[in-house]
Amino acid sequence: MLVIKTILNKISIDKSCYIFIILAILSARFQIVLLISLLLLIHECGHFFTALLFKWHTEKIVFYPFGGISKFSHDINCSLKEEILVLLMGPIMQLIGYYFLLSLDIFINYYQVITTINYSILIFNLLPIYPLDGGRLLHCFICYFTSYNLSFKIIYFLSYFLLLIILLIFIYNPSLNLLIVFVLLLIKLIKEQKLTNYYKEKFFLERYLYNYKFKKSKIVSDVNKFKRDYHHLLKIDKKYFLEEEYLKNKYKNE
Repeated sequence: MLVIKTILNKISIDKSCYIFIILAILSARFQIVLLISLLLLIHECGHFFTALLFKWHTEKIVFYPFGGISKFSHDINCSLKEEILVLLMGPIMQLIGYYFLLSLDIFINYYQVITTINYSILIFNLLPIYPLDGGRLLHCFICYFTSYNLSFKIIYFLSYFLLLIILLIFIYNPSLNLLIVFVLLLIKLIKEQKLTNYYKEKFFLERYLYNYKFKKSKIVSDVNKFKRDYHHLLKIDKKYFLEEEYLKNKYKNE
């Protein structure tokens, strides 16, 4: 009961959804809307409760006509494994929820519909386009191999490239749904790209303010080469500086 109460207290429905629900009822498609909502809720709860487990600051789960989003905040310098797990638990919980729904007699006649909806949500959400779960997962994996600064350039390049492919598919085979997906993803990607400098500054500021204990160390010649999950030693003009020392001077002078 406590879990259910927590979920209900954290759910928020965007006003535009009510129009969508009314149209669904009038068009006799309420069952489909219900199934989509159930799978989306299970998906977002997977993210939400994993984030709670890692003591991230959780706000709410918001539903929109074309999907849902878990709103929470966390340190950019949290463990990459931790962030990857939070991202993966959405799709994992959705799959578990999918098989659970199929086991219920009430949905016995909706096998094909549930299956189509489930894998449509799953495939769309795991597209390697930022800021979808697939794009965020890819960004985390990129961070394993390159600097935090360079990781944004790579993920944005790949995201725009994949959006270009979607656009070409639309031109070759026009579809209203595909056009809506393209426009929504392009808008989200542009909004996220505008926040890049904020994310980069937050990355450094967290390292200045908090005493992180990273197991790995790396010598770099520039702060733009800082990596997640690493503590750094800067080599500048043949002199070495601990990153704490460098960042302390940086923020004192600003």
